[in-house]
Amino acid sequence: MLNIAARAEEKTIEAKVSKNTVTTGEIFTYTLKTEGEFTAPKLKLPVFDNFTIVSQSRKERNSKGQAIKLMLEITYGMFAASPGKFTIAGASITDGNKKIETQPIAIEVTGKPMEKKSKIAPPPGRGIDI
Repeated sequence: MLNIAARAEEKTIEAKVSKNTVTTGEIFTYTLKTEGEFTAPKLKLPVFDNFTIVSQSRKERNSKGQAIKLMLEITYGMFAASPGKFTIAGASITDGNKKIETQPIAIEVTGKPMEKKSKIAPPPGRGIDI
C-alpha cells in the first residue's frame, strides 16, 4: 500500500527526440511526456527557435478528485532549414511551489542550407493570367 501512495505522489516530466543528428530538411520528433498527481499544473513548453514545426499530436488522460491525475504526451514533428548546432531548451511543469523540468536537448544539423521556395498559388484575391 505504501508503494502505491508513493507512486501516486510521484510527478515526472520527460523530453526526448527521435534523433540528435539530422540533415537539413529531415523531419524528426520531439516528445514531451508528463504524468502524476497535480493540484494546479502549469506546463511551460520550450520555444523551438531554428526549427519549423510541421505536425503536432497530443494524448491526454486525466481524472479529477482532490488532485488531478494527469498523463499528457505532446509530440512535434519538425525540421531545421539551416545547418548548425542547436539546443532545445528544457520544458517544465509547476504545481504550487514545486517545479520539475527536463534538461535541454542538443541537436546537430548537417548539410547545406535549404533554399526558400516561392509560393505556387497567387496571393488571395488575385487571379491568374492565362
